[in-house]
Amino acid sequence: MRIRRTLFISLFCAVAAMSEVVAQDRESVHSFRFRQTELRAALDSLLRWYSVPLIYLEKDVDGKHVTTECSECNFEQALERLIDGQQLRWKVIGDQVLLERHRIESADSASTLGGTVTDSLTGEWVAGANVYLYADADHDLETPYRVCSTNQFGFFSLRNIQPGSYMLIIRSVGYRTKNERVKLQPGTAIVHDLSLCQQDVQLEEITVEGQRSALAASEGISRGVYIRATPSDHNHYLLEGARIYNPSHFGGVMSTFNTDALRDVHVLAGGAPPYYGGRIGGVLDVTLRSGLAERVSGTAGVGSLGSNLMIEGPIAERTTFVISGRRGYPDIFFPRYNSSETPSDLNSLELMTKVSHQLAGNHRLFLSGYFGRDTYDRNIADAGGQLLNTLRWGNAAANLRWIGIVSPSLFVHASAIYTYYGFDVEHRLTGFGNTQAFPSNYSIEDAALRAHAEHFYDEHHTVRGGVELIHHRITGTMSEFSTQIAPVALSGRSSWELSVYFQDQWRLTQSVSAELGARATSFITSQGSFSGIDPRFSLLVSLDDDTRLYSSFTSVNQFVHPYRHSGIFLFSPTIFLYPSTEKIHPSTSLQFSLGMEKNFDENKYTLAIESYYRVTQKLHEFAFDTTRVAFDEAILFGEGTNYGAELTFSKRTGDFTGTIRYTLAWARNRFAELNDGKPYASRFDRRHEVYASISFSLNENWNVGALCLLSSNQSPSLLPQVTTFSGSPPRVTYEKSSSFDLNGGRLPGFQRLELRATHRFSWWGLPFQATLRLLNGYGLLDPFAWELRDSPDNRLKWRATFDGPDLFPLHPVVNLNVKF
Repeated sequence: MRIRRTLFISLFCAVAAMSEVVAQDRESVHSFRFRQTELRAALDSLLRWYSVPLIYLEKDVDGKHVTTECSECNFEQALERLIDGQQLRWKVIGDQVLLERHRIESADSASTLGGTVTDSLTGEWVAGANVYLYADADHDLETPYRVCSTNQFGFFSLRNIQPGSYMLIIRSVGYRTKNERVKLQPGTAIVHDLSLCQQDVQLEEITVEGQRSALAASEGISRGVYIRATPSDHNHYLLEGARIYNPSHFGGVMSTFNTDALRDVHVLAGGAPPYYGGRIGGVLDVTLRSGLAERVSGTAGVGSLGSNLMIEGPIAERTTFVISGRRGYPDIFFPRYNSSETPSDLNSLELMTKVSHQLAGNHRLFLSGYFGRDTYDRNIADAGGQLLNTLRWGNAAANLRWIGIVSPSLFVHASAIYTYYGFDVEHRLTGFGNTQAFPSNYSIEDAALRAHAEHFYDEHHTVRGGVELIHHRITGTMSEFSTQIAPVALSGRSSWELSVYFQDQWRLTQSVSAELGARATSFITSQGSFSGIDPRFSLLVSLDDDTRLYSSFTSVNQFVHPYRHSGIFLFSPTIFLYPSTEKIHPSTSLQFSLGMEKNFDENKYTLAIESYYRVTQKLHEFAFDTTRVAFDEAILFGEGTNYGAELTFSKRTGDFTGTIRYTLAWARNRFAELNDGKPYASRFDRRHEVYASISFSLNENWNVGALCLLSSNQSPSLLPQVTTFSGSPPRVTYEKSSSFDLNGGRLPGFQRLELRATHRFSWWGLPFQATLRLLNGYGLLDPFAWELRDSPDNRLKWRATFDGPDLFPLHPVVNLNVKF
């Protein structure tokens, strides 16, 4: 369709159409200096100074800025200075000057510059680096000709570049700025790889905590990453692109993954792009190191909670590896909870590995794997009986990934992934006149294929898209003793999940960017089929170099659901997942967020505030039922509402660094069958939370730090515990009970405090690091308070509640690490 172009004619030259033309003074001279001035405003200034009728298309100057100066310039000289590097040219038509876009005579004469940015020492990709291309290296470098950022694999692309000489500048936090001259010939497409040298910039020590304490399970109730009042089992965990259903370790004191082997951690609390889907919680996307190509090296550590070993290096000329192992044994040095009881047995094992191979050209092949295994044993004797609890759970994953640069403007990667998660649980009850065993087992296996492409269409649009196909196979048998609602049999539950997604990253102006996209999913099982479309939108506005406003809208459909509402599953990591069926509806979440970030004193300080509002439809809950109805008949469907705000202040550089964050949030659930249909506080509601982390370098060898996390306490229980179904249609009735509520009341608040002192020294020519930490009981002591009781219902013969430890006393934990 032909689009008629409308000319924008300045009011200053409207009289040019009249019979009497305003006298022109092109030969008069003026001096000026513009700094990041809108091109439109600069042109209007020329109109006033030289009285020259000037005509141009509005879209040709919209969003463009100019930085230039001129001394005693006539009209032609001034106009040339203003449009230099703006892809504009001018010509005289009668008494008027026409300004138009400089069109390339042949489309083939435009150039493209792409490539990757890597760390010169480790060879790892540098994600999020800023890439600037300046039209003239001899002029003041304030107005770039092209701008972009590297993706998570360090790839960048600059399209539709006029042939000529340019200055390419790469900037990234923690690296020296890279300046390099490039000369582009007409019609060329160049892949230019660059490496950045590390710079000694002392940043906040967030290796263990990560962004938003992402790597530490200690912000959750004994497991997982806690993000905005969402249960941790609703979060999306990815390791090298492979979904890990439950990677956290019991007790919360150990980080989710061994940080020595990690290259990058990406955390999203909201505004997730369409690439992510299927979980209504946050996103934790973790990438492993690829391994050094020069020599074999690594790190090793031993401590009172666990030991770890990481080795990396070359296998062949174009092949590298990294392997990391960790063994946790907190029960050896910390008897579990109460000296009057039999100590619980707790340990964990973790193994991660990655092999990288450089193919021909700019193509790479990766094979990564993960294995984790945790155990927990506890023996309780009371009320004339004895209960032995044995829990075993673990994850495994393998991922074969190909990454390639097809052209300087097209980046592609594809993966074949296998994921496994499962557990074995047994409750052996003796006494009360007999001996009974209540075993439970569960597993979910995923086989997935994924393909993703990024096309840098032009300087305004980057198009991303992909497809993902997952086959879920779920099997398991859970006893009513574990679920406390009904026995569950999930054998033979298999499903297919097909997703297609698309996104356009649109740079509207130099300071305004938007991302528009959607994810469409079809979920097919023998018990029913479902589909959903999840629109995604985000907007980023840079008011200046130090101030940013951002907002997002995210929709998510969840077809595979975690069960953790009753019994031991309310607290322990042994959750299980079940698929949507005709009776089990998918959950849908809508989230809005709005925030601002302000940097001060050359990015030394950062102040950020972000608000959010999320509503979840078809939220799943389970009624405690003594009539032992079927599993899918015990599910209740309601809605959940989460909203709040976070205020964060950080000091990023210097000898003293730190972060303090305050969160005010509400989480409400509403079910027609519960609490007379009135809203009540979700168990994961944390009204107030204060997080603080500081680090101070005394000198090159000594560093001290502290971490504190305070969360609001449990509110009074809103509902009785025991419920039964009766009537037709079924109605839920209640019996009085003073025990912990399964369907209402927030989980107990908790307090975490850690003091840390680190000393670096050399021994036998190797760098060592000794660390002393003083921790309160959270994650070290058993968080469960168990009791047995006599009841004709087997499921009521035991009870486990969470008993959060106090802020004091503090327990010593020591570690010794070496690099080789």
